[in-house]
Amino acid sequence: MRIVIIQNDAVAANQIRTALTRAGHRCWVFTTRSGLTEIVRKTTVDLVILDWQAGNCNGLEAARWLRSQAGFSAAVAFCSDGPSATQIAAAFEVGAIDYVIRPIDDQQLCARVAVVLRRAYPDQAKQEPFDVGPYRIDPEEKCVVYHDRKLELTPAEFGIARCLLINIGRPLSRDYIQEHAVGEPFLASSRSLDSQVSALRIKLRLMPERGFQLRAMYGYGYRLDLTPVQAAPADGRVRMVDWSMISNVSADTSTGR
Repeated sequence: MRIVIIQNDAVAANQIRTALTRAGHRCWVFTTRSGLTEIVRKTTVDLVILDWQAGNCNGLEAARWLRSQAGFSAAVAFCSDGPSATQIAAAFEVGAIDYVIRPIDDQQLCARVAVVLRRAYPDQAKQEPFDVGPYRIDPEEKCVVYHDRKLELTPAEFGIARCLLINIGRPLSRDYIQEHAVGEPFLASSRSLDSQVSALRIKLRLMPERGFQLRAMYGYGYRLDLTPVQAAPADGRVRMVDWSMISNVSADTSTGR
């Protein structure tokens, strides 16, 4: 997972980064508000760990700013020396999901972060089949099933489909999708990801009339949303799509025709 660390103490920051990197996470460390602002605006992150005060970055103000950003959906936690009960309460009031008190050993830190990430993103680590709307995702078989029909997807397409479907409503940067779905560094000059997303739009029928809207976000990435559909004229109301009323994918799904 992707973690941004804002800490006033350089030693503590390096300890956190080293421990979480060893646990398989990708980490960025900053001591100022500008670094935090830049990273969350250009790429998708999963967790921001804030200090109560780091340089010109006040933790409470930073948490409020993050929550005010349209589409921001990363979990927020605090980590600092000896906070008061009032400070801990204030952190949770602005949306923090945990408050870690320094000093903390590496094993406990990684365990706490793992719990936070499982709570924030319960589908990320699933290995058994699970459902997202009308789709059944099977991580072990690396396949997507739509109304009992196994869709023909390449390994890369499966990874991208899984990434999009378990992050509905969340803006995802291109490098985030590439890293999580394909497992390769993102090349800004490459158009292969855009081509794969375009193919998935057809194969998975990610269209408004089927209850989904896959949007390209200029200069950033993609966002998959659930879309209200118009009910019958006699009803006249707008409601979310009823998956049970949607017919199976047509026979030409794998060809994209």
